[in-house]
Amino acid sequence: MKKVKVGDWVVVVNKGELKAYEAKPRTLEAEAGLKEDEVKLELLSDKDYIATHKKLHEMLTDEAGRFKGDATKGASRGEEHNLEEEIEKRVLEDIAKDVNELEQKAPRKLFLALNEEIANFVLERINQDKIVKIVKKDLVKLPKEELLEKINKA
Repeated sequence: MKKVKVGDWVVVVNKGELKAYEAKPRTLEAEAGLKEDEVKLELLSDKDYIATHKKLHEMLTDEAGRFKGDATKGASRGEEHNLEEEIEKRVLEDIAKDVNELEQKAPRKLFLALNEEIANFVLERINQDKIVKIVKKDLVKLPKEELLEKINKA
């Protein structure tokens, strides 16, 4: 079972958010390299994909949430559905791009947790050379200590 050690990165992602952490030494022994698995997580990056989606949604809909297309001039209700699918696909592509960039920047090993709904899409589009463990669970909202425990036990 692989455990997070000093210098490793942990990335957690779901459809709306991505957080990247670096494992830092929690004790003097860990800092000296004697107990590399005694770590604490320090936030490196926090991205919010929902904010982007909401801004675009607000620009394209009226106050009642209807698509800002005039049905009498050729805009159909189907356009809204296709637009939502396109927005979701772009968000997933952005997530894959961001995970891939983090994987490339990671100085050592990378541990990745992502919810099952997006796992296949993202995993097909990223380099996995430094990824040592993939956990298919949504762990984005967990406190850092709990996150570290779940990653290590998975």
